[in-house]
Amino acid sequence: MTDKRAVRRQMDAMLAEGTGKTEIFRQLSGQGVKDRQLAAWLAGQPDLQARGEMSLHVNILTGLMALQALIILAVTASVSFLLGLALMLIPLLFAWGFRQPKAGAYSAYVFLSIVTLGRNFTHMFPLTVSSIVGFAIGVGLIWYVVWIQRRIFPDMSFIGPNRKGREFVFTT
Repeated sequence: MTDKRAVRRQMDAMLAEGTGKTEIFRQLSGQGVKDRQLAAWLAGQPDLQARGEMSLHVNILTGLMALQALIILAVTASVSFLLGLALMLIPLLFAWGFRQPKAGAYSAYVFLSIVTLGRNFTHMFPLTVSSIVGFAIGVGLIWYVVWIQRRIFPDMSFIGPNRKGREFVFTT
């Protein structure tokens, strides 16, 4: 089996049958897809029970992204309305990815937020109350997204599938 789509279809069928991710990885490893790709596909599958339990938090996170989009539009509208519309698409796309649920949306948000937070930290001095509060909100939001991601995607680490040494590990 060398076709990636066929491997993906077989993986989806095995998941639908209730086969554990470890067993799926063992059976499909070396069949035309790199092990890292197969592990990423498996780790990117949400735990549906956890997704249901975390639906309130996903809704809160989606609301925060919508609020962020409105703030972006309000701030940039005085400069350029079209720029504001374009920039507000970014948090709305993240909100869409959170609702789907897409593991890549959570990872991309965390990565981009950390990069942005580091840049904001260098511009934080001299210290003011508003800069400290803004920094704390940023750190809190990153923590919140990671907390949700770890529950919905227990097999996903910061950017890729969980590993123990050189082996990929899955919860099921």
